[in-house]
Amino acid sequence: MRVRMVLAFFLLLQCALASAQRMYHFVMSPADSSLNANVSMRAFTSGTLVGNYDANTNPNGTRTKPGLFGSFGPTENVPVPAEVNPSIEGNVASKPSGTFRMVLNPAAGQMVLMDLFSDLLQSGAVSLPATVEFATNGFRTRNPTSTYPAGRLTVPVGEVLVTLLTLAQVGDPAAGALTPLGGNRYAFVVAPTVVLTVRAEFQGNVLETTSNPNPLALVGEVEIQGDNATILSVNSIDWSDVDTPNQPIPRFAMDVPTVFPPGDVAHLLFDLTLNEVRTRVNGTYTIAARGAASYRTVTGTVTLGDYTAPTGGLNVPIEIRMPGETVPLEIHTVALNDSGEYQFQTALWGTFDLSAKASHWLRQTVTGVSLEKGAQVHFTLTNGDIDGDNEVTLFDFGALVAAFGSVPGDGRWNPNADLDGDEDVTLFDFGVLVRNFGAIGDE
Repeated sequence: MRVRMVLAFFLLLQCALASAQRMYHFVMSPADSSLNANVSMRAFTSGTLVGNYDANTNPNGTRTKPGLFGSFGPTENVPVPAEVNPSIEGNVASKPSGTFRMVLNPAAGQMVLMDLFSDLLQSGAVSLPATVEFATNGFRTRNPTSTYPAGRLTVPVGEVLVTLLTLAQVGDPAAGALTPLGGNRYAFVVAPTVVLTVRAEFQGNVLETTSNPNPLALVGEVEIQGDNATILSVNSIDWSDVDTPNQPIPRFAMDVPTVFPPGDVAHLLFDLTLNEVRTRVNGTYTIAARGAASYRTVTGTVTLGDYTAPTGGLNVPIEIRMPGETVPLEIHTVALNDSGEYQFQTALWGTFDLSAKASHWLRQTVTGVSLEKGAQVHFTLTNGDIDGDNEVTLFDFGALVAAFGSVPGDGRWNPNADLDGDEDVTLFDFGVLVRNFGAIGDE
């Protein structure tokens, strides 16, 4: 019968452990992760262009004037309303890196994704072809002399270096679902809210934009082996965003090919406002990552009531339980120092009850302890439970009488009856028992 009870206890303990949620810290493997996608970014601006002429510092520079006809004075250099809309588009094949945290609760079919960050260009910057669309009402230039008719003109401007492409989770942690696949493998689906940051450089000019927050659907498989876990997530993504920063762009210079006649370049300065940025990433994003259980430290003190001996080296079991339950998820036997201080580490994540019971003290349970970061929990235990049934009763009185007057080495010696720890069962121990008689410990 006793064997069956022990087996039943361990079965309950294993079920409880299976249902506990644990935090894992994942690191992506660039060798096994990939981004194969078409990346495009198009910006829309408004403002003016003007020649780089300056009577004192650049008298031979380009001058501009709106309109296609009429006089053009020898020193006129008049701003022209203009739009300059750069566009970058091309294929990116890279090996991303990244980190994230997951709370996994297989028995409940739940998971939580937090702090996802991925450097999509970990393997290096990429060059993408770029064009610029110029839109004006028509203008003329001198040095060189040319006419630019009204309309929109798209001009290839070579390669643009994309130096930054990152994906970062924002807002609250994302809750998702786990579905058993057999063994220790589970399918997951989760949709964190993320922002995409892109930075591109061209001819000394930098364009950087961060998208609005948008959900990003991620699916995959996770395999859990105790303190370790692995994830493979292959995702088809078609992610787009429109941002309207309406921010002035610092003045920049650009050479623009002449139109009538062709074959030369005008040297122009642009004063523009960035009105809108459209970003799109379309392709496949593969995340391969390994995770390790993330441990947090629990510290505190255990005050052993009515105990006069040093507490250094005494062991006290501390149980971690699901709220309102009595079956422990974990049992940590901690060694106290002479100040009653203890510490232990756990990978459990969430809110739990912590319960402590020393040999001849009653149990105390502290409820609602958050283990989402390091915690500090203090216990004060009531003395007198000689028989260990979590109550101070006549049975304890009888056990003390049976050991009364004994010291270590005697046949009647019972260390649990030495309530004050002076290695002698005396009237002082009777006093402790009388003071606490009738007390009952927590469940």
